Amino acid sequence: MKKGTIMLGLATLFLLAGCGSQPKEATESDKKEIKIACNQVSINSLEAAKAAMEEKGYEPEFVTFSNNIEALQAVNDGNVDASFAQHEPFMKSFNEQKGGKLAMMSPHVYYTGIGLYSTKYDAVDQLPDGAQIAIMNDAMNRDNSLIMMEDAGLIKLTDEKDSGFTSLDIVENPKNFEFVEIEQAQTVRSLEDLDAATCFFTFMFNSGEDYKNYLIRDQHAEDFPISLIVRDEDKDSDWAKDINASFTTKESKKGINDHFKGVFTFYE
Repeated sequence: MKKGTIMLGLATLFLLAGCGSQPKEATESDKKEIKIACNQVSINSLEAAKAAMEEKGYEPEFVTFSNNIEALQAVNDGNVDASFAQHEPFMKSFNEQKGGKLAMMSPHVYYTGIGLYSTKYDAVDQLPDGAQIAIMNDAMNRDNSLIMMEDAGLIKLTDEKDSGFTSLDIVENPKNFEFVEIEQAQTVRSLEDLDAATCFFTFMFNSGEDYKNYLIRDQHAEDFPISLIVRDEDKDSDWAKDINASFTTKESKKGINDHFKGVFTFYE
């Protein structure tokens, strides 16, 4: 055998050995550092579930946003891995309006409700003619607010559509209520100036108010599930399934219930 042939064979062996010793690239299933968007309310649920996430080997980082649209945009853009704060219809509305590619993990974790509140009146029939009422200004929660008031017999909405209602779709308004659209996180604060406001239980609770002290409440809260929101491409990943499941351990549920005092209802 020629010397050149021997040297070439040895070089090949060393090259193969070197390739075999290279560190394996991390795959998506190996992902352990997880950034999760939240708001000033949902961060408490994340903190309650943090130990369960860490027990599964994850290193969660919670990034607080003041605006739900910005939080979902951060997920969609890849600046964070997931979000835990928004209900599913809100996420779907984001996808439609912003061209988002987000998905909500299942099984769903929990849901909350909205109510009509007032610091000036103790019963809904006390609201005066021309009362100013705050409703949430995003499409899905505005729709939910108006449907809640129709269910209570305060207004009548057009029969020409089933959803996506705005104040322009009110066909009967016996007490001539004036609806003022406000960002959902600011509706509680509007109670100082307006006659009433539609508010999430969560924001009432977080403001130190009694969330059970509503004049009326929504009748379809379970249709607005909350769980981990991720990019559609990540919905089948191990890390997304594990993080979502972390909210429903016995310890996590206890931590959430201890803090929120019944604001959330877990799906069974």
